[in-house]
Amino acid sequence: MDKHTSGNKATEMGVINALFLLSLTFSNGQISSNIGICYGQLGNNLLSPYQSIEFINSMKAGRVKIYDANPEVLKLLAGTGLHVSIMVPNNEISNIASNQTLANQWVRNNVVPHYPQTMIRFLLVGNEVLSYSSDQDRENWFNLVPAMRRIRASLKSLNIRNIKVGTPLAMDVLQSSFPPSNGMFRSDVSERVMVPLLHFLNVTKSFFFLDVYPYFPWSADPNHISLDYALSRGTRFTYTDPGSGLRYTNLLDQMLDSVIFAMTKLGTPMSSFR
Repeated sequence: MDKHTSGNKATEMGVINALFLLSLTFSNGQISSNIGICYGQLGNNLLSPYQSIEFINSMKAGRVKIYDANPEVLKLLAGTGLHVSIMVPNNEISNIASNQTLANQWVRNNVVPHYPQTMIRFLLVGNEVLSYSSDQDRENWFNLVPAMRRIRASLKSLNIRNIKVGTPLAMDVLQSSFPPSNGMFRSDVSERVMVPLLHFLNVTKSFFFLDVYPYFPWSADPNHISLDYALSRGTRFTYTDPGSGLRYTNLLDQMLDSVIFAMTKLGTPMSSFR
C-alpha cells in the first residue's frame, strides 16, 4: 500500500484545494508521488477554468480530480500531461445501474470526445455515496456497484482499457475506527455494498479511493489528540494499538489502517491483492 501526502498550499483564491489524494491500490502499478489537486467549481469569486488549469500546472501537479465531466475543463486539460479523474454525478447512478444504454451514452458523451488527448485515468462513480442516507440515497447505495460494472462494460466495448473505475468513500463508511484493529464497516452497507465493491476493485485491478481528513477527529477531541500527531509532524506523541500491537506516529496512518482492518474482516486483506 502506498500512502502519499502533500502539504496544503494556502492561496487567497480559495478555489483549488491542494489535497493529498489517497488510494489503497489493488494492483501492482505504481502511483506517482506528484501532488494531486481536487478542483471544485462551487463557490464565490472563482477563477475561470482557464486560470484554474494554469494555476494547477504552475504547481507542478501530476493529477487532478474534477467532480463532474465538465467539457470546458476537460478540453483545457488536453495536452497538459495531467492524469485526470472525472465523476458520474450521484443523481445519475440509479439510471445507469439499470440501463446499459444510458451507461454507454454517458461514456460516449463525457469520455470519448476528450480521450486520449486528455489523460483521463480514473472514472469515479458518485462522490461519497454511502455518506447520504435519505430513502433515495439508500437506493443509490445498492445501485453503486451495478453502475460501476455498467460503466466499465461501456469502456471495454470501446476498447478503452487504461481508465480505472472506482468510487470515493468517506471515513463514515466505518462503524468503528478506533483503535484501528477494531475497524469495521457499517452493518447497513457491509455485506450488500462493501463486499461486492471490494470484489469489483480486486477483479478489475482498480483502486479504493478514500477521502481522509485527520482534521475532523482532531477537532472533535483536541484535548486528547495532539495537533502534531494530526498533522504528521514529529514523533513526540505515539499511539500503540492494544489489539494489533502496531505503533502509530500520526493520525493519518491510524485512520487508514482502520479501513484495512475493516477490509480484512470482510475476507479481503490487502495482502490478497498483491
